[in-house]
Amino acid sequence: MLDKMEVARRQLGTALSLFLDDLDPVSVHTLACAGSEVAEHLTRKSGAQPFSSHALATFPDLDISEIRRLQKQYCNAFKHATTQSGKERDDHKLFEKFTDKKNDHALFVGWYDYVLAVGAMPIEAQAFQAWYFALYPDKLNPDIDAVPYETLFPNLKHYPRAEQKRALRTAIAAARKDVAITNDPRTDQTPLIVG
Repeated sequence: MLDKMEVARRQLGTALSLFLDDLDPVSVHTLACAGSEVAEHLTRKSGAQPFSSHALATFPDLDISEIRRLQKQYCNAFKHATTQSGKERDDHKLFEKFTDKKNDHALFVGWYDYVLAVGAMPIEAQAFQAWYFALYPDKLNPDIDAVPYETLFPNLKHYPRAEQKRALRTAIAAARKDVAITNDPRTDQTPLIVG
């Protein structure tokens, strides 16, 4: 039976699966943004503070409308052919700036909020979060030790993109063999793509 939690999980799971297989970055982004929007709502509903609240506290010069614009700029360009007034959108310059690296952030935010709302996530998403912090250590709270992420993914920032993603897939395969991870109640055993 579908509910908002299931919808967010399916969108984020499918987005992450496509991302891991290096398939269709546009679809990854669109699904990740849609899942993130639902996950943020679920996080607020559960009484937790979503990523957007963290961003507002960290960057006081931003307001929520600017955060939303940044979060949705590519997604809106992918989803909409016209503006709200019916004029055809000119997204050519925005499309030129889009790369698969934009998906790193969209997926991170979505899974961040999802796990706050639900309390569990798949092994792939757990490994992705560690990978994200190894790749973007500047995004990590300064009070949190980055060594575990750097140990799991040494020198990740210096690898070509294909090698970075290969390291993530390798970490996922190793985590699947770790009984402590697979049996942990915070590990969602459902496949990324639900049949």
